[in-house]
Amino acid sequence: MKNKIAILFIFLAGIFVLSSCLKDDHDYWKDDVAGKMYATFLKAGFRANSLQIAPDDVIIEVAVNIATDAVPGQATTLTFEFDDAAIAAYDSTLKAAAIANGDTTKTAPTGVLIWNDYKPYPGAELLDPTITIPAGSRTGVVRFKVNRADTVQVAGNYMKAITITSASGGVVIAENVKTVLVGLPIANAYEGQYLSQGFRNHPSLGILPFDLKLNLTTVDLTTVKKTQAGDYTGYNLQIQVTSNTINVGGVDVYLCNLQLDDGAANVGTVQYSTYKGDPMNYYNPVTKTFELYYSYNATPRYIRETNTRL
Repeated sequence: MKNKIAILFIFLAGIFVLSSCLKDDHDYWKDDVAGKMYATFLKAGFRANSLQIAPDDVIIEVAVNIATDAVPGQATTLTFEFDDAAIAAYDSTLKAAAIANGDTTKTAPTGVLIWNDYKPYPGAELLDPTITIPAGSRTGVVRFKVNRADTVQVAGNYMKAITITSASGGVVIAENVKTVLVGLPIANAYEGQYLSQGFRNHPSLGILPFDLKLNLTTVDLTTVKKTQAGDYTGYNLQIQVTSNTINVGGVDVYLCNLQLDDGAANVGTVQYSTYKGDPMNYYNPVTKTFELYYSYNATPRYIRETNTRL
C-alpha cells in the first residue's frame, strides 16, 4: 500500500485573502444579522504546500466553519466541489496586478517569475464531497488527496481549489469566503532548510550580523524564496538559479538572479558580481550553498549572506 502524508491547513494568518467580508448585504456581525449562519472556509484564499518528488499520496485537510454569533443548535451538511474556474480567476488577478505595477511581461527584467500560470493539479481526489458538522460545533474538515508527485511534470505550477456548493438548514454560503486555493508546487532541487550567515550594512544602524536557520521554498523549477533579506523580515527574497556558469575554486557554479518583494509588489533590487574581489550571487552544487551580495533602497542597505543547505 502506498504511503500517505496528511497535512492540515487551518489558514489562520499570512494568506492572500480574496475578500474577508461576508456577503449578505452586511459586512460584519451586528443586530440585523444576529442569528444568521454562514458557511465559510475558516480562512479562504491562497496557501502553498510544495510536494516532494516521492511515491507518496498526500492527504490535505482544510478547515471549514459555520460563522454565527451563537454556537449552532442544529447539524449542518455541506457539499464541496473542485473549482478549476477559481484557479483561472486567481491567476488572472495576479497577472492584472503585475501589469498594473508595470510588469508587462511574465517575468521581471531579472527573469524572476511575476505570475504563475497556475494549472489544476492533474491527479487529485475529493475525499469528502459531503460533510456534516454536528449541532454544538462550528467547525469541520474537508479532505482531498493529491496523487504521488513523482508522476507529475516538475516544471508545472499546480493548484487545487475547493468551493462550498450547498449548505443545509438555511445556512447561507458566504460568497466571498466560499473557496480555498491550495498551491501545489513540486519541490525543486534547491528547496530545504539552510543556515543563513552574514550581515546587513545599514546606513544609520551600522553592521547588523545574522546567523540563523531558515527555509527556502519552491516558487518554480529553478526558483526558491525566503521570507527575509538578511536579518530584515520586511521583504521576501526570490533566488533564481540560471544555467549560466562560472568557475569558482575549481567548481562550475550557477549564477543567480535575485528579486526582493514586500509580499504585494517587487522591490528595487541591486545585485553585485563581486564582494572584495570574490565572485558573488551563485549556487555551488557541490556544497549546496548560495553566496549572495545585494542591496535595496535608494539609500542602499547592503546584504552579504551565505546560505548553506543543512
